[in-house]
This record gives sequence, C-alpha cells and structure tokens, in this order.
Amino acid sequence: MPLPLTAALLDQILFAMEDQDNFTVLNLTSRQVELCADENSCGDNTILPLPSWSSTDGFRMMREFSESLHNPIVQAELRAVLDSGQGVFRRFKLVLKPRDLLYRQWLRFKRKFMEEKVRLWLEDWPEVVFEDPGDPAFGTEEPGLLAADFTFREGLSSESSRLEEWDSEACLEAAQTVFGEIAGPGYVEFFRRGRRFERGDRYWVAENPQGAWAGVIWSRRWSFPRSKAEAVEVQLWFVDPEYRGLGLGSRLLETMREAWGSGPALTLVTPMGDRRLDGPLVRSGFQATGRLWVAPGQPPKDQP
Repeated sequence: MPLPLTAALLDQILFAMEDQDNFTVLNLTSRQVELCADENSCGDNTILPLPSWSSTDGFRMMREFSESLHNPIVQAELRAVLDSGQGVFRRFKLVLKPRDLLYRQWLRFKRKFMEEKVRLWLEDWPEVVFEDPGDPAFGTEEPGLLAADFTFREGLSSESSRLEEWDSEACLEAAQTVFGEIAGPGYVEFFRRGRRFERGDRYWVAENPQGAWAGVIWSRRWSFPRSKAEAVEVQLWFVDPEYRGLGLGSRLLETMREAWGSGPALTLVTPMGDRRLDGPLVRSGFQATGRLWVAPGQPPKDQP
C-alpha cells in the first residue's frame, strides 16, 4: 500500500537529509525515517533511500539565497563568506542569525529549496510514496514576514521631528550615492533644500514587532486651481538598511496610494544614479521622465 507523505514525515526526511554523518532510510513498514549502520544492514524491499543531499547542494542553496537578497550590505557579507572557502556553513549562519527577520527568511528559503528535492524524489517512487492532496505536506511554512512581523500606520504630526531625522538620514545616503563616501553631513541640507514637515502633509511608517520604525513614506498634496488638477509629491521614501529586501518599501507605497485615493497623480524624484527604486516603481505603475517618476491619476469611479 502506498505511503502518504505527511507533514510530520516530511520534517523527518528534511532533518535526515542534512545529517551527513549517518546513513538513514525511509522504512516503509514502520513508516518512519530510521538510522542504519549501512545500506546492507537494513531490511530488504521495505526501505527507500532518502533524497540525495550533499555539501554541494548546501553551497548552491546558500549562493542562491544570497543572490536573491536586495539588501546590499548583507549580500556583500554573505558573498565574502561564500568566497572564503573556510567554515562557510557556520559563518553564513552567523551573518544572518543576529538579523532575526532575515534569518527567518533564510530558514523559509532553505526549507522550500530542500522541499523541492523531496518533490523530485517523489517522482522517482510514484507507486510507493505520494503526497496526499487532501492533507498536503508541502507549503505549510509560517506566514510571510510582512504579515507576521510589521505593522503599518499613518504617522502623527506630533512625530514630525522624528520624521525629519529620517529625512536627514535618507538625504545623507542619497548624497553618498551621487558623490561617493566623501559626502558627509554637510551635504544633507543641499539635498533637503529646506524641506520641513508642513500642515497637510501625510506620512506612513512601518514598525517592527518592538514598535521601532523600519521604514517611512512622506507625501505632500498640491492643487492647481486653473487646471483643477492635483498631484501628490513623495518627499521621502526610505527603509532602514537592516530591513531592505523584505518588501517594506513597496508595501509603504501601496499604503500611501490607497490612502490618497485614485484622483491625484503621484510624483517622486530619485537621486541621480540611484537605480534601486526602479523595479518597485515600475511595478507600481510609475513611468520615468528623467529623474521624475509619475503615476498618472485616474478619474474617480462613478458612484451608483
């Protein structure tokens, strides 16, 4: 009788795959993963070899994860570890573990990568082991980081001084993007150009589980009476470097757009030479005109 692959059995298989020091098999009689002295000491016709997994597979998995990140700081650290050739597995984990959110992202990536190995293994034994569609073993990992770990809210005018501190930090990063590391704090006001929080401005923040700000987007509405047109200018769109690559920037942009509604066009100016925002802006419907990005406003829907 074919053996259904349950979530518990899948966990056993994944754990055993990483055990490079012991020989383990799937015992079809006991329906458990078991340890054997060697392949000759296990029962005949009642066992299956587990999916293959080697240090080469593990290295390729780490390489693919590092290339998938959008956080340049962490990506550079992981590349250095992978290129060092010394204690790679341990040092790779040490880079990620202090960064709790990225570490959990790694664990989910790792599980998905290894699950794919098991899927291919199932195809080799279709008459012996199968995934039960009524009780799937795959895809049972925890919810995504955004849903589980961050909250999004509109900022208060009483917090505007904190908002301007974030603006200063973002402008320093923008200056260094354009001018290089020689750009110091003196460049900040050049990029801010006297920009300050004004009455009527609106902004939204992403907060981590401890309530600390992880990202912010600040906007200002402009009206043009002669043409009866309106536009919303994005003053600041910034995510703490520690949390980049998790989709916070796109989520903040979506939150702002939903709050302003479909009427006004949205405009945003990116620092010269900074291409990191191109992808999220294009996916959000913006179009580039030089350094000015514009998402055309849409007429309000007719009310029933």
